[in-house]
Parts: sequence; structure tokens; C-alpha cells
Amino acid sequence: MENYDWEHITPLPLDEEGIQVSQILYTEEYRSVMGLLRALQTNEEYSDRALFITQEAIRLNAAHYTVWQYRYHNIINLKKDINKELDWVEEIAIENTKNYQIWNYRQLLLQAQENPDPKREFPLIEVMLDEDSKNYHVWSHRKWLVKFFNKFDEELTFVDQFIEKDVYNNSAWSHRYFAIFGDAQINKKTITNDIFEKELEYTKDKISIAPQNVSSWNYLIALFEVTGNNLSQLEEFAKSYANVLSNDADVEKIKSVPALEALVKIYTKSNPELATKGYDLLATKYDTIRKNYWEYKKKSNSV
Repeated sequence: MENYDWEHITPLPLDEEGIQVSQILYTEEYRSVMGLLRALQTNEEYSDRALFITQEAIRLNAAHYTVWQYRYHNIINLKKDINKELDWVEEIAIENTKNYQIWNYRQLLLQAQENPDPKREFPLIEVMLDEDSKNYHVWSHRKWLVKFFNKFDEELTFVDQFIEKDVYNNSAWSHRYFAIFGDAQINKKTITNDIFEKELEYTKDKISIAPQNVSSWNYLIALFEVTGNNLSQLEEFAKSYANVLSNDADVEKIKSVPALEALVKIYTKSNPELATKGYDLLATKYDTIRKNYWEYKKKSNSV
């Protein structure tokens, strides 16, 4: 702080006027830093001292969106080296892995560069996902990077390793869907029957490992819906895990609740009587926490 002149800056108070139900107890350091930052920002000052004060504010609270926004405008207006700024942000990101603002800021910086380099971006994501393979913010940033650089070619190989390590990783399943169908949409590619069959067998194989895994079943259903294939093709496969045709269906007969849900979805269109039986099983035995929902679906099915 002593490296800059603050003598003619009047810090703006943080406290809101009027009666407050619950007042936030800021530290004196935070009040001092944010008071100076608010004063500089109000005056629309873009300077090295403004850049410094944003760094101090982020050190104290890395989730403050307005501070990141102000820092970005300083970087752009002062024509600072964006690569150096990306290096600095990388250090902050490693310390604050679940901070959304950091990734949004990084995206703004990349968009501001004339020739952004994908080679410096993807390794960072890989390191962070190795530490936390279900970090939603990191997966979201990787998705943004893939779209921004249009680098879909290696995504299936990349995401496969995470599903192999943990078949329950919903973030990885979601990214797999993006890697195939996002690529098709953005690059005007056709989802061929060969691709469909390959994904169908891949997903069935993963379901055999963990029949109760909602993530893989959701991916399977989405695979049919997005390609326009008839879901009835799944009937025999789903019945191998949940045979609602059995008159004495019990816990042993229903090996997979998601399979039962899939069958109900199929029977709603092809066999309302069996669909009703499935809804009853879900509401009374296998998914009682959503009893009201299944009873509503049963009523809608009978209309």
C-alpha cells in the first residue's frame, strides 16, 4: 500500500444506509481496501494503483465479481500484458478452485487476446480435474475452452479416462454428451447410426458395471431423444434390470430404479396398463421420496 499515493483519495464506506437486519462484520483491512477501491472505481480511474488495489481486494475476497470486472477494465485500458495476467490468475485459481468469477475473468482475458494459445489453457484444467474430478466450474470452463478454440477432436479420449475411473461421475457424462453432440451442432456434423450404436454399446457396458447409476441411464435416454431413435428399442435391455411384467416384483426383481423409470417412459406410449404398474412400484416401493410426483404422472397417464 505504501508504494502508492492515497492522500487525495477519500475511501467510500461499505455500510449501507438505513436499518439492517444483519450487519456484515468486515475486518478493518477489508474496509480500508474496499473503501479505496470503491472510490477509484467511482471515479473510473484506470491506473497501476487501481490495479494494485484490485489485487489486494481479490486476496481478501476472491469471489467479489465487481472487483474482477474493475480489474479487467484496468488491464484493457492500461494495455497490460495479458499473458502475465493469465499467469497471475492461474495462481489464484489453484488456491480457489471452485470460484466461478475466476474462470469468467480468464475467459474475458482470452477473448481480449489477438492470438490466444490453447496449449497454455488445457494443461491447467487437467491438473485441476486430477485434484477434483467433479469440479463443476472447471468442467464448465473446459467446455467453454473447447467451444472457443473449436478443439473437439480429443475430448472423447479425455473424458473416457474420467468415466473409467469413476462411472458415477455425472460431470464426465455431461461432458461426453457435449463432446459428441456439441461438436455435431457447432460444426454441422451428422450423428451417424454407427456413432449411435457405438455410444449405445458403450453406455450399456457402463450400466452393467453400476445398474443403479442415474448418470449413465440419463445419458442413455438422452442418446435416444437427441438422435430421434425410438426409445422402445431399450425395452428388453431395461427389463433385464427391472421386469415389471413379473407378478411378484420385489426388491430382488427390480435391480435398477433408473431402468424401471425408463420402462415407465416406454410404456406410457405403448402400454398404459404396464406404465400404471410401474408408477405404482415407484411411488410405493422404489422411489417413495418422489411419491407425489409419480402419483401425478400416473394420473396424467390415465387421462
